[in-house]
Amino acid sequence: MKVYFHTFGCKVNSFESAAMANILKEHGCAAANSEADAEIVVVNSCTVTANTDSKVRRYLAKVKRENPAVTTVLTGCMVEAARDKAALGALADIVMGNASRRDIFSVLDEYFSGGEKSIVSVKEQSREFEALFAPELEGHTRAFMKIEDGCERYCSYCIIPYARGRVRSMDIDEVTREAKTLAQNGYKEIVLSGINLSFYGKGTEYNLADAVERIAAVDGIERIRLGSLEPDLLEEMLPRLSRVEKLCPQFHLALQSGCDRTLRRMNRHYTAEGYRAVTEEIGALFKRPTFTTDVITGFPGETEEDFLESCEFVKSIGFLKVHVFPYSVRPGTAAASLPSQLTKAEKEARARTLIKQENESRKRVIAGFVGRSVRVILEQPNEDGLFCGYTDEYLPALVNAPQNKTGDMVTAEAKKLSGEALYIEQ
Repeated sequence: MKVYFHTFGCKVNSFESAAMANILKEHGCAAANSEADAEIVVVNSCTVTANTDSKVRRYLAKVKRENPAVTTVLTGCMVEAARDKAALGALADIVMGNASRRDIFSVLDEYFSGGEKSIVSVKEQSREFEALFAPELEGHTRAFMKIEDGCERYCSYCIIPYARGRVRSMDIDEVTREAKTLAQNGYKEIVLSGINLSFYGKGTEYNLADAVERIAAVDGIERIRLGSLEPDLLEEMLPRLSRVEKLCPQFHLALQSGCDRTLRRMNRHYTAEGYRAVTEEIGALFKRPTFTTDVITGFPGETEEDFLESCEFVKSIGFLKVHVFPYSVRPGTAAASLPSQLTKAEKEARARTLIKQENESRKRVIAGFVGRSVRVILEQPNEDGLFCGYTDEYLPALVNAPQNKTGDMVTAEAKKLSGEALYIEQ
């Protein structure tokens, strides 16, 4: 059977799709190049906004319209967050909850063997960590390792704690074993991911710093990169993390707003100045760190003054990249019923303003590395024969290194800017 995966949402979802594809590959299934080429289309959904749910529904309808014979599978957070899970059977031939991912082959086998019209397989979320493995990620020189699942923060705009359940973590010894396997498969960089990665090890004697130290001790792994982090949960681990030479000095610290009034309505667990203090400590402990983040514009009750305060705070940090999202109402969250909801036009106008501001910030941060020595893992060459890649600080780079190959690590001076990328000659 030829299977095509279409993934919505975060890097955790991308990892889980790759892991499910690996399970099906072990059972003899082949990867399809497109929906049209597939006998089975698996849709790994995201439900972070109501708009995302709509995109998933439209995509499933399009797949069936263009290929009526294809078998469709809907899985992911949209399934878990749905109040009427049985009703999702109208969207896809098979509906699977997040707890059924490891059973994807047996669910497909049941469907095809039993002649079922549809199957809805949604189990209760486990309190144990579900170990999934993606030994190969096509097109990636970086390996992704999911070591945490679940969230217990209950931000007022977010449905994910209900879709993902309580925090649970990969066993620390399994972290070591998986890192060794990835190194044996030729990966030099591992990106640690989780729904709330900062909570890794909650309820055990270990934390995220332990996982990073374990991976750093694995021969062959040269770089470790962290996924999205909660700033208020990170501070105590920073001194230990700073001593891990293989850890990349790039930190994605979730902000959401630079205005304390908005942060309180969001039920975030820090203030703007508390956030700044974390970036300053990172700056003192790490060499040339860079920061990326997420910001929501037009949150309920956000005044023009609040928005401008947020913009000024964001500008003051000097982010490498800001992912800007106009607030989207998500039914089932506390924020959906907050007063003073802004219009779509207001939310999008504020997003455009912040994006324009932060595009300039990005250019300044990247330009600041011209003339400096940087390290890059080479990815695929472009049409000009230059390798694409990223520095330790997650700066995009174009590398002229004809004697090298994909996967090699090179260290050289950044000569100039080429568009938004550093130009490097080996």
